[in-house]
Amino acid sequence: MTEVPDAGHHTPDANAFVALLETISNDALADEWIGLYAPDATVEWIVDGSVARYHGIDEIGPAVEELTTLWRALHLRVRTTVACSDATTVALTYTGGFDGKVNQRGAEIWTFRDQRVVRHQMFAYLNVLPEDSFLGRLRVAAMSPRVAFTVLTQRTISS
Repeated sequence: MTEVPDAGHHTPDANAFVALLETISNDALADEWIGLYAPDATVEWIVDGSVARYHGIDEIGPAVEELTTLWRALHLRVRTTVACSDATTVALTYTGGFDGKVNQRGAEIWTFRDQRVVRHQMFAYLNVLPEDSFLGRLRVAAMSPRVAFTVLTQRTISS
């Protein structure tokens, strides 16, 4: 079991916890990551629009192993920042990428009960592009033509 840094009164120390997560991610430490979860934890990870949900350590463990194997193979490096926290929740943002790139961004929400993670939500974007990039606009048009057309129409009207 990995100890969740405590700021006193069973409140997670957000800065220490997020620093621990950065180390876990950059060093691809599966056992330390799995050790944060309560046996009945639930995770929901959304990566570029694809959602995965796991309940209980028996489902979460193999998913963590798969991700850390990928991270190790592709040399993931991230920098994490506390977005906000309270007595039961830590939210963070991160930037980073594989093989020295810095094209990924994301946010995570970690919810605690008795110093164990009971809910983990991750929203990850693997290849963030500038709004004005051709490929970025093409991606939006392919994934959501109605949104792309509406934005284009509004911009045309506004100019």
